[in-house]
Amino acid sequence: MTLHMLPLLAAAAPLAAASAGYIHLDVSKQAASNPSLARRQQDFQASLTQANGLEYLVNITVGTPPQNLAVTLDTGSSDLWIPSISSKPCREGQCDGGEFVPSQSSSYNIIDEGGFNITYAGPGDSDSGNWVEESVSVSGSKTINNTIIGVALQGADQHGVMGIGYDTNEAQPNPSPDGSYPSMLDHMVSQGLINRRAYSLYLNDLNETTGSVCFGCVDSTKYTGDLIALPLQQSARYPGEPANPTPSVFYVTLTGVSFIDSTGAETTLSSEGYAQSVVLDSGTSEVLLNNYILTGLANGLGAVYVGEENYVVPCSYSNTNASIRYTFGGEDGPSVVVPLSEVIYGQLVPPRDFAGHSSGGCNMGVSGPIEGQVILGDTFLRNAYVVFDLDNYQVAIAQARGGQASISSLQVISTGTELPGVSSTATAAGTQLNEEEASATAIGIPEATGNTVTAGTPTFQLGASATASNASPSNTSSGTGSDSGSPGSSSSSGLAAFITPGPQAAFLGAAGAVAGAFLM
Repeated sequence: MTLHMLPLLAAAAPLAAASAGYIHLDVSKQAASNPSLARRQQDFQASLTQANGLEYLVNITVGTPPQNLAVTLDTGSSDLWIPSISSKPCREGQCDGGEFVPSQSSSYNIIDEGGFNITYAGPGDSDSGNWVEESVSVSGSKTINNTIIGVALQGADQHGVMGIGYDTNEAQPNPSPDGSYPSMLDHMVSQGLINRRAYSLYLNDLNETTGSVCFGCVDSTKYTGDLIALPLQQSARYPGEPANPTPSVFYVTLTGVSFIDSTGAETTLSSEGYAQSVVLDSGTSEVLLNNYILTGLANGLGAVYVGEENYVVPCSYSNTNASIRYTFGGEDGPSVVVPLSEVIYGQLVPPRDFAGHSSGGCNMGVSGPIEGQVILGDTFLRNAYVVFDLDNYQVAIAQARGGQASISSLQVISTGTELPGVSSTATAAGTQLNEEEASATAIGIPEATGNTVTAGTPTFQLGASATASNASPSNTSSGTGSDSGSPGSSSSSGLAAFITPGPQAAFLGAAGAVAGAFLM
């Protein structure tokens, strides 16, 4: 399907002040720049979805004198790369995050000419150029010299990416003989900007324009309840293969998924004893769950499958006070509740083609796993406050407190093993999907046929505000109402007649969690 761009929600935020022991900066939301990117590395192709057409950007400077750029913040990858002024999007004036001019930087040092290359699934979707050493600053911090980054001289992406995962998960090949060069987090520690490789992420509510990331600190104003630690789980290169002994991707154990309806009644969607390793990844905006959980959620909402991994429900369902609960680490682990209003997005089917619902049909915001990976992306992370502690192979999770971007109470993360504010650790272990589970498909979800979509009857209690036929979604973006767009793979050629180009699944060019999980 064609991606219909959301209006720009916020330009890149001004640089925030840096302080001894931490770097605190704004994260701004913007419409996703590319609808169909999926990185190939060696013989493996991985893909990530940008479900609601949003990316989360931070400001950096690169070069001498410094050039201002906004780049996507990605917990699922580990490389920093930026677009050159010579890349096609920049030449066409599309580099909304700024463009880098190598000839204007006296510190630009090519160390592998032509060696930087990322190829994507769509025809012509690639970024290539040089591996270079450059001077980089984050949020006005002390300049970090001789930082290895990729500079795309040609490519499809409109802005770059700053991966903040493990350096053992960096793109291959790269200039390092052992395949691992110092990452931005490594440099922050070696330069004394932060005490250890740890940071906290607060994406904020869907309707808010700004969140924050704090390298080296925890902000107690951004969460409610207990902040509980989870050990990172081992991960394998491919589903069914033995796990590596040292985690290099942010896998944690998800032990429960349930639906809370408008009356407060809770229905468990996961099976008894469920313990699934899931990736926390800001480079994937939707949630990708086990297919049997997806089936239970979709049928409970009366969703209809319309192709290209899109499950449609009436847009008015975003008005309900129903929610999805995610539980981690067992009985004593953290729990995060995600309102449906934060999940359901972008109108895919206009009202005239969506029988009985004048609000039209919107994406349910949840789909099945990719290549055996269960991923909790931005539709989850917007409602979670997460501290990523790379040095001690742990994360800490709490329920996010929305609308708190303008206030802060920061605690520096010191060296050692403790994280500020953490009350306990939940240690239940999880497992990745095996090959059979990874290839299984969701069953029993109705598929749209013909030129009109008819929503199923929900079995969950959603309340009058959700089921009223004249209700309109509170935070979704309507499509153009045109009949253009192609549904890609589907069970009926009639789909092309009613699917409106909307902010549906788009693939982030950062590689992110899925590609990263297989680069160990």
